[in-house]
Amino acid sequence: MKLVLVRKKFLPDRTLGELYLDDMGYFCDTLEPHCIDWKNEKKVAGKTAIPEGAYKMKIAWSQKRGRLVPWLQDVPHFQGIQIHTGNVPNHTRGCILVGSADRNVLFDSTIVFCSLMKKLIHAKDLEIIVTHEDEQDKVFRKIFPWYVPDHATTKKDNGKPEYLGDELEKFL
Repeated sequence: MKLVLVRKKFLPDRTLGELYLDDMGYFCDTLEPHCIDWKNEKKVAGKTAIPEGAYKMKIAWSQKRGRLVPWLQDVPHFQGIQIHTGNVPNHTRGCILVGSADRNVLFDSTIVFCSLMKKLIHAKDLEIIVTHEDEQDKVFRKIFPWYVPDHATTKKDNGKPEYLGDELEKFL
């Protein structure tokens, strides 16, 4: 199963994004620490988001959390990166938090995390791709066969949408 984290809102102390699953699309919102320009800035332990990239994941026990969590593998400059519950930047310590975003914090994190784990617990070949909004279309086209970009529609003379790649017209 592939997950895609799209970073969308970059603030001085946090990064907000959206998590997508390959079998359903949008799943939840995310919160991470501040993103840096890895060429010009230095990592601050516990306050810096992981670099963009593709990472294998495994489900394993977290002693700190007292539960099974997804662990990202081979993240450059980082160790022990997990996806877990939390609401504010102080809860991340470099990890990815899941929940429902409002006013730049997360709510319902435990409910969302449990729903995510139900999807991931028996999934094979877990991988997460971390990217940003400008690269979203390119990444989605590679991973999600159902993806049609918002800008892929134009209006016909009759006002109905005309889809680029008219194959979708058959299903509408």
